[in-house]
Amino acid sequence: MANSIIMPKTGMAMEEGIILEWKIKIGDKVAKGDVVALIETDKATMELESDYSGTILAILNQAGETVPVTKVIAWVGEAGEAAPQGGAFQADAAETRQSKAQDTPPAALPGAMPNNAASGAAAKAAGSASADLASAAIYGIMATPAARALAKERGIELNAIVPTGKFGEINKASVEAASVEATSVEATSFKAASAITSLPAGALFSSGSRNAGVTRADMAVPLTNIQKITGKRMAESRQTIPEVTAQIKADVTNMLLLREELNNSIAALGRPGKITINDFVLAAVVKALLAYPRLNSVLEGNNVIYKGNINLGMAAATKRGLVVPVIHNAHDYPLTLLSLKAAELAAKARDGTIKGEEMSGGTFTVSNIGMYGITFFTPVINQPEAAIIGVCAVEDQLKLEGEKAVSRKIMGLSLAYDHRIVDGAESSMFLKEIKDILESPLLILV
Repeated sequence: MANSIIMPKTGMAMEEGIILEWKIKIGDKVAKGDVVALIETDKATMELESDYSGTILAILNQAGETVPVTKVIAWVGEAGEAAPQGGAFQADAAETRQSKAQDTPPAALPGAMPNNAASGAAAKAAGSASADLASAAIYGIMATPAARALAKERGIELNAIVPTGKFGEINKASVEAASVEATSVEATSFKAASAITSLPAGALFSSGSRNAGVTRADMAVPLTNIQKITGKRMAESRQTIPEVTAQIKADVTNMLLLREELNNSIAALGRPGKITINDFVLAAVVKALLAYPRLNSVLEGNNVIYKGNINLGMAAATKRGLVVPVIHNAHDYPLTLLSLKAAELAAKARDGTIKGEEMSGGTFTVSNIGMYGITFFTPVINQPEAAIIGVCAVEDQLKLEGEKAVSRKIMGLSLAYDHRIVDGAESSMFLKEIKDILESPLLILV
């Protein structure tokens, strides 16, 4: 009897998923628990495992397709058994993907299944290209193998190329366009160089395009599933929550000195990891939430539900959008282990291997963009949580100590909170608690 493999529903808000890559083809034998596909859910990229052992009878959707949750995408059963549904798409063998992807134009990428043999071959090649680019996405920049090879040959960095593929990937055409543009800019610059001496003073700094005469075409890049869901949730948060933002500044000079001392000790002992500024903030937030549990609650009807555990979310930017890994039971971790766990989850988020359960159940979120020099921002609350704290840049500021001016390290903190759950006084005391802990960092270690 044939059994189905379906697009899983990994969260209440998930309505569809994207098949990034098939790991199997029709006729392959699989065991229960084998990975059959790489999919993108509303939260992350994840491996899809088979719940059954047997032979792959049919693959009903191509790599690159968006599929509603719970829809059957493949069938597994006994060898020679007829699949309950026809029209299966057979993925190409892995060893033929690269050669086919290299010559596949954007127009041939996955769409409706064709009926004639020629179109069928094109669709199979397109599926291969889609699988290749999806696989490439796991490692960062989405680019087909052909594009990577050509970019390397021509000495062009991938991050300097504008993707023009149907799914937002860099393909051969993208590299060709970048090559043409580079040549045009170089020629334009060479011609302009001979005329520089004749320009009036200050002309080099006049307004206008630096690459005058070089035309770049508009480009439409589809949002990833993660970006679409994130946008929807953020819009809902803004529309439904009476959000207020409060800011405070903490003197983290002593914290940075302690951090340096701890990291030196960790290195001297040969232990793994390196404690970051964000790790100190995470630890301080945990202690403050223990003191002010209303900030670790959610609103359900007319009841405020105080959450028993502190499940700390940490916003992480990835190539496919914003995700929020969650450190469950963060109150059980000392600083060093909290740091290791945060680093582990951040790495998984970046390389696309993080699991759904590692991004669910959050009760409070920390969002850090201080590394970009941001000194103040209003983070958006991750529903149904009561609040989110934004971590800002560390700045050098002069401070009077008696009659002497000394330089101190000052960091901004921005707390956005749901005014239905938390009032201004309690939120302010919570924010000051975090400030006090960061300014007396030894409190984090006890």
